[in-house]
Amino acid sequence: MRAFLTRLNSSRFTRGLLAVPLLLSLLMTPAIANNTDIDKQVAEASEALTEASEAVVAAAESLKDAQAKLPAARETMAIATAKEAEATAAYNKAAADLAAAKAAYAAALSKVTSKEAEISQLQKKVDQFARSVYQQGPTSQWEIILESTSPSDLTVRLQNIKAVSLSTAKSLDDLLSAKEQLAADAAAAEAVRLDMQRVADIASQALIDAQNAADKAAAAKSEVDKLVKQEAAALKVAEDDKAEVQAQYNELRAEQIRIAALSKSAGSQGPVDPQATGPLSWPLPGRAAGGGVGWRVHPVYKYKSCHTGVDSGAPKGTPIRAAASGVVLSTTVSRAYGNMTLIDHGGGMVTMYAHQSQFGVSPGQVVGNQDVIGYIGSTGFSTGPHLHFEVHLNGVPYNPMGWFGASRTVVPCWG
Repeated sequence: MRAFLTRLNSSRFTRGLLAVPLLLSLLMTPAIANNTDIDKQVAEASEALTEASEAVVAAAESLKDAQAKLPAARETMAIATAKEAEATAAYNKAAADLAAAKAAYAAALSKVTSKEAEISQLQKKVDQFARSVYQQGPTSQWEIILESTSPSDLTVRLQNIKAVSLSTAKSLDDLLSAKEQLAADAAAAEAVRLDMQRVADIASQALIDAQNAADKAAAAKSEVDKLVKQEAAALKVAEDDKAEVQAQYNELRAEQIRIAALSKSAGSQGPVDPQATGPLSWPLPGRAAGGGVGWRVHPVYKYKSCHTGVDSGAPKGTPIRAAASGVVLSTTVSRAYGNMTLIDHGGGMVTMYAHQSQFGVSPGQVVGNQDVIGYIGSTGFSTGPHLHFEVHLNGVPYNPMGWFGASRTVVPCWG
């Protein structure tokens, strides 16, 4: 039984079907082993129960974990998304402000450029006048007056000299005014540039904030997506496992009914009184009986199945011996019980030996008490090498331990 329990490597169905009943039956069913062996088997059965529903328990824990974390994750995602929208709006405003600041700076630069061009023209006029004065000398205006030919000509010459003087004076005034305005425009442009830099810094930080908020929102969404996926995967595992367990429970029940019918119809008939039957020998000498008969309840789904025999663990290849002399009724390969042998002992009694690695007899063969009829294996719905042993009277399964010290009663869950 220890080898059977410690080599749990088969389907989830068998883990649920065998591990739980084994723990219960070890507490209730008489065994061939002493109390120390039974205590060890109970401890091993507890380990088997833990491993029996490993996939489903893990899925249930995963589902519980996902459902516990999802509300907080969704709230985090909502907050992060709101902050992302807020940061994006701040960035958009800062970008618009930056665009306006750039336009203002461009306009200020344009004014400075225009004023510089105006000053350049005024400077040319002043320079031209200065060159003229220098070239003609300080007496040029008197020469113009003295060279007049008439009073009217003198008047005209004086007016021209006055006009030139006024124009020159205005050009000088305009030049000074333009330079003052240029200084003012340049200062305004610098102020606009500094403001533009400030707005650019704000926009840059707003962009960083928006990107960080977007990253946090994406991470929060990823976490929510992961938890939703985890939840869906856990539900899928549970649903698939539940369907598989149900199908295998149904298949096991159908196989039990088929075996009972075969035992009743093919075996020789006799009295229904179990006390009238002869003794039986234990099919695995030196090996303890393990899981007994009775209802088995799946630890997760609570499906019920009827365990119609007793289990006894042994290493693979250990010889299985006939419980009494008789005729081999059948050797069958069953999905539930694997390689299975039925032996008719007469008087309505048929014994069954399941999960063999290989047969040692063939249908119709006569066997003696304790003859080798097969070998221990783990075929069918099994988690490790062991023998599933049943006793049928006229097609009705009885507790096999009734022939080894317990009461000879019909399996309580049968019918």
